Amino acid sequence: MHKRVVQLLLLFCVVQYGRSDSFFLSDDIKHDLFNIYTGAALVERGLMREPVKLENVKLYLYTKHNKEKDSYIPLDITNPSPLNNPRAKIAFIIHGWLEHKDVSWYDDLKDALLKRDSSYYVIQVDWSEYSHLGYLLSSYTTMDIGAIIGEFISDLNRNYNIPLSNFLVIGHSLGGQISGYTGKKVQELTNQKIPRIVALDPAGPLFSSRPEEERLNQHDAEVVHVIHTNGGTFGYLDKCGTLDFYPNGGSFQPGCLKAFIPDLDGFKDIIIACDHQRSWKYFTEAVARPNSFKARKCSNWLKFTTSYLCDDEYAYMGDLDTKQTGDFYLETNSESPYSAEKASFVRSFLGDL
Repeated sequence: MHKRVVQLLLLFCVVQYGRSDSFFLSDDIKHDLFNIYTGAALVERGLMREPVKLENVKLYLYTKHNKEKDSYIPLDITNPSPLNNPRAKIAFIIHGWLEHKDVSWYDDLKDALLKRDSSYYVIQVDWSEYSHLGYLLSSYTTMDIGAIIGEFISDLNRNYNIPLSNFLVIGHSLGGQISGYTGKKVQELTNQKIPRIVALDPAGPLFSSRPEEERLNQHDAEVVHVIHTNGGTFGYLDKCGTLDFYPNGGSFQPGCLKAFIPDLDGFKDIIIACDHQRSWKYFTEAVARPNSFKARKCSNWLKFTTSYLCDDEYAYMGDLDTKQTGDFYLETNSESPYSAEKASFVRSFLGDL
């Protein structure tokens, strides 16, 4: 009975995590999910790491001329010539573990970007050949995948005269870590930084103990804009950008259900991946509704909840133009629309009295 309950809850968690077409879950993936939820160590299992093959990293281009789902233009990772437009603003979107190009948020964010600025070329990265492996093996591929995307960007810059200032890299979960490796590779090849990375709850397991040069960090772009929503479970908890946002404290989000997974010690309260997903939900809404997620600069969540102890400086989560730095906190609603401007304003106003 115990084993069956765990299997059903893990399946529920994965459905929540991917919100995509069903796929086979190996026992290794189930174990990795359980270990991440419970904070247990991830197991190597003696699997060999294989080099990432270029042909297994796929790019799909959308523009104002082909906005509809499945109207994408497949790009050759070795030939960026279809993007030969020096005026193009190019945004890469990189999914996370157990995801692929058909996850719903890819199209939601693509649509929001194109509606906000029709000059965008939106490129959805599909690395599902590796993202559906066990967590350890998937995480091992992130550096290689980031390097491949970084080489692609550098080629566009050096051989097609597209300024690095035209690029935006957005990544969720392991995709957030890939975005950091992308930035590192561009710096290595061009001696310049891309202007902005947006890391949506970048992956924490295995990366939290790494030195900053081996994970996403504030030096990977001119602006490294991080949204923490499930820090300490799936996400990276500590500051890792130039501008870090901690909605609702950065670990647990209102409106996300809790799964109770029994073990030999009793019941453990595990937050499912809903919290992790909120990062891209908040960001997509912020792109669609600029200046809707007002956050206040503060040293921690506890001080934010007693507003008068925070700095009198504000930033907007999801702002694609700001160059502000620091840690910012805000509250959100439990369901869409998530922006809680009125609540934040009232807290700020009362705290300043």
